[in-house]
Amino acid sequence: MNNVKLDWFTQDESFPFFIQYGGHDDDMELHTHDNFSELVIVLSGTAIHEVDGEEYPIKKGDVFVINDRTCHGYKKPKNFRICNIMFVLPYFLDFQSDIKTTPGFHALFVIEPTLTREQGFKRQLTLNLEQYNKIKTLTDELMTEDEEKLPGYQTMIISLLTQIFTSLSRYYVSSKKNKSTEIISIASAIAYMENHFQEEISIEDLAKRSGMSSRHFRRVFHRVYEISPAKYITILRIQAATNALHNFDLSVTEIALMCGFSDSNYFSRKFKAETGKSPLEYRKYLQGLHTPFVL
Repeated sequence: MNNVKLDWFTQDESFPFFIQYGGHDDDMELHTHDNFSELVIVLSGTAIHEVDGEEYPIKKGDVFVINDRTCHGYKKPKNFRICNIMFVLPYFLDFQSDIKTTPGFHALFVIEPTLTREQGFKRQLTLNLEQYNKIKTLTDELMTEDEEKLPGYQTMIISLLTQIFTSLSRYYVSSKKNKSTEIISIASAIAYMENHFQEEISIEDLAKRSGMSSRHFRRVFHRVYEISPAKYITILRIQAATNALHNFDLSVTEIALMCGFSDSNYFSRKFKAETGKSPLEYRKYLQGLHTPFVL
């Protein structure tokens, strides 16, 4: 079994992305991914998707994401053609300011791929004809940009990839078969955290929103995100505070309160624990960046 690396497809380590259209007449051997994700869109035909020893039928319009550590391959292809988009998700999230506030993003790109490793493949998104045609148009443009590499092509790729990610996230939520699944339930709770982290949020309330017990919610959340829900909320608040510190007109106390911290001392301790600098030290660093260099 191969452990597939992204640098087999692209030598540009500064831009972790690759797209291809591929047809499969024969079985594809089992393989894993080495620290990258793969978005798969089935363009035509059918096949058996083998995932960690289990087999699942897939067909045109099916969309799923495979992350690292998941063993998968294809068997019994019939007119089987797919679009593979390979990428390192954290890199592209830097360019997508609000996609993490949508339940569909967490469901399709984070939760479903993680639970696949433990609970079996859960292909929850199948595009209708209108959705398929829209996504296919975007992937065609994405392929052209990657092949021609005209000036500014990376910016165009990021823009097109953002449209694809966002559209698929919306389709995931609107899909009828996702209305009551555990995946979309916990994704909705996480999107709530992303949208309301400035407010007081209890784990009990998040669990209720996901339809789970508090204990089960904590367990599933930690399995997917590898941190506790409370830690996730703290990170969201620190990220917001880091951005707010660029506004020199705001005091540290004002930033603490607007980002969901109860007082400035607690905020300062948490900020330093996460960044290695106190808020005042970080602001002095920013002020140094804004000081004109004079010969």
